[in-house]
Amino acid sequence: MMIRFLLPLLLLLLLASPASAQQPGSPMKAERLAPGESLKLDGRLDHAAWRRAPVYDAFVEKDPKLGAPPPQATRVQLLFDEQALYVGITALDTQPDLIIAPLVRHDQVMRTQDFVVVYVDPIGSKRAAQFFRVSAAGSQGDGMHTAADDSEDFAPDFDWDAAAHRTADGWTAVMRLPFASLRFSEDVSAPWRIMVARRLPREQFHLVTSVNMPREQPSFIDAMQPLEGVRLPERHHFLTLRPSVTVRHDDTGTHTDASLDVKWRARAELVIDGTLNPDFSQVALDVPQLSGNQRFALFVAEKRPFFFESSDLLRSPTEALYTRSLTAPRAGLRATWRGAGLAGTLFGIDDRGGGLVLLPGPYGTEFAEQPASRVLAGRVQADRGDLQGGLMLASRRYADERGDNLVLGPDVGLRLNDHWRLRGQWLHSRTSAQDDGTGTLRRGPATDDDRVYARVFYNRDRDEFNLGIDDTGRDFRHDTGFVYQSGTRRVSAWAGRGWGGVLGLNELWLNADAYQVQDKQTGRVIERKLRPGIWLTGSRNLEAWLEWHGESRQRLSADGALLAERYWRGGFVFTPSPWWNFAEVNLSAGRKVDAGEGIVRDGRDLYVYSRVRPLPSLELEPSWSLARLDGEGRPAFRETAGQLLAVWHLGPRNHLRAILQRSTLERGGVEAAPSRTVSLTWSLRRSAGTVLYVGASRADDGGTPVREAFVKLQVDVDEVLASF
Repeated sequence: MMIRFLLPLLLLLLLASPASAQQPGSPMKAERLAPGESLKLDGRLDHAAWRRAPVYDAFVEKDPKLGAPPPQATRVQLLFDEQALYVGITALDTQPDLIIAPLVRHDQVMRTQDFVVVYVDPIGSKRAAQFFRVSAAGSQGDGMHTAADDSEDFAPDFDWDAAAHRTADGWTAVMRLPFASLRFSEDVSAPWRIMVARRLPREQFHLVTSVNMPREQPSFIDAMQPLEGVRLPERHHFLTLRPSVTVRHDDTGTHTDASLDVKWRARAELVIDGTLNPDFSQVALDVPQLSGNQRFALFVAEKRPFFFESSDLLRSPTEALYTRSLTAPRAGLRATWRGAGLAGTLFGIDDRGGGLVLLPGPYGTEFAEQPASRVLAGRVQADRGDLQGGLMLASRRYADERGDNLVLGPDVGLRLNDHWRLRGQWLHSRTSAQDDGTGTLRRGPATDDDRVYARVFYNRDRDEFNLGIDDTGRDFRHDTGFVYQSGTRRVSAWAGRGWGGVLGLNELWLNADAYQVQDKQTGRVIERKLRPGIWLTGSRNLEAWLEWHGESRQRLSADGALLAERYWRGGFVFTPSPWWNFAEVNLSAGRKVDAGEGIVRDGRDLYVYSRVRPLPSLELEPSWSLARLDGEGRPAFRETAGQLLAVWHLGPRNHLRAILQRSTLERGGVEAAPSRTVSLTWSLRRSAGTVLYVGASRADDGGTPVREAFVKLQVDVDEVLASF
């Protein structure tokens, strides 16, 4: 009798064991849609197919308490058909009134909103992942996460769609990720990997993930879990045509420009991009940066779509490919291969020029006018377990026989064990396009030189350390990269120790940053800094830091004195309330170097930024920067830059945006005419490929104002044909 009783009970336990054994990081499984089944993308999970899709719910908290049970339950289900992978997410919430779900622009889905994000690595290499975000309001964001430097790049835009739906006990979301937008291999043995995360901004800003994420893991995406059950479509080749037309009217008349962007997926691993007469105009203005007291060039982020395909492949240990150096291309052609063990991208550009060529030196960055040029550049990388190797090439030939700039070299990434990593790069340059002394490039005797970079990283729970060297020859030049200083040897180190739950804080870190830059020719110290500091996080999205620059030295010229600076630098970010969801302040004050005069003065820098929503459909983002050095009775130097960005949301993909910018510069009592820019743009975004912009702008740099009105329409031919 006992055996007859125990056998059914044992059988019941065995049948129940798969669900009860589900742990964070367990494989997720996808279910195929039946022939003829289709899903309506409305954010709801009431289709019959979702009832048979496996449920994954083993989430764990990453922030603020690593490994703690999540504050709210989250469930994930996956379906697929011949065209796409569908991700259904149920975000349960026992206090749905606290869900923060404002409408925001594309790629503005941030930690101050309730959102879910899916990371997909169809190659399974853990080197990079495409990510897709959707908020509880249905707003979207996407991009690439690169493991090597653990960075998220929101610039790439993929063809995908999503919708969200509010419920009585939380909200649900459905994402449609077309296979045409996912970069996978035809090798069926290549494992797919996935990770899902959810942000809950409450008193504490919680982040829960579908995998355990130990602090010592090399990157945020290192622990992605297997995705099982997905069967690739039999046909995954595609051709996308995206013509666009831009009509501008300014003081010189009306101008019409037509362009064509082509994307052809010849096979799963190979994507060809082409562009003819591309319109690379900036629909969004670059944020103004203070530069009046700087000796070196400032880095500006890329915003142009041609460079976004597998953008992580352009990232190497140094900024070896700086695509903003390509100013005004006439045409471009690009090939990108992404396989399980080998990946690479190569592009050719016919550039009209018109920008500036950086001419780096030990004590500052000079510039030359940029002639037209033809550029061939790319990078290939291979993965072999814990070893990653790469090779970078950039060849630039200037028009009218003005010379060339060629840069070539390998890079390496090595994971020594769970705690130690190494990254390095060697680049060799040969340059015949020389500055003639007037800021003009002309062909001259070719010069050769090298740049060698190496850095070792240590990471164990709450202990971190890195040490690096960057050795750049005086004649090293990289006209397609970002090199602002040459002829120097930089040695740098950073160390930090952290604690959790101290003084009611989430985290508290004590750290120290030190570096020294030497002139390779003379051996003199150009710059030396030791910066002890403190960094902490707390409730309401609090992040604060304070550094003491007490041992700070700068030499402005080869025969100049080593000037001593002593100042404090600190700042914080904070979320005061749901309607004032972000505030940031950065401040430094003390004795600072006046780069224009070569002396030390009392000075201060200030940066203030806020993001507020006075009305549900209106968001405002004011920012203001100040740099000041005191003189006798009045400032010896004063620079300001302000921007007000206002967005009126007319719908999830329809908004009106206004930008006002103003900057001023005063040196030695002489004040330059202020620079002002006003821009008003209405945009309607149907998808990543079909977008309409209508706008007007006025720019005044102290001379004759430049006024412009424009209409820009880009369409995806496939979408247009599908609508008929």
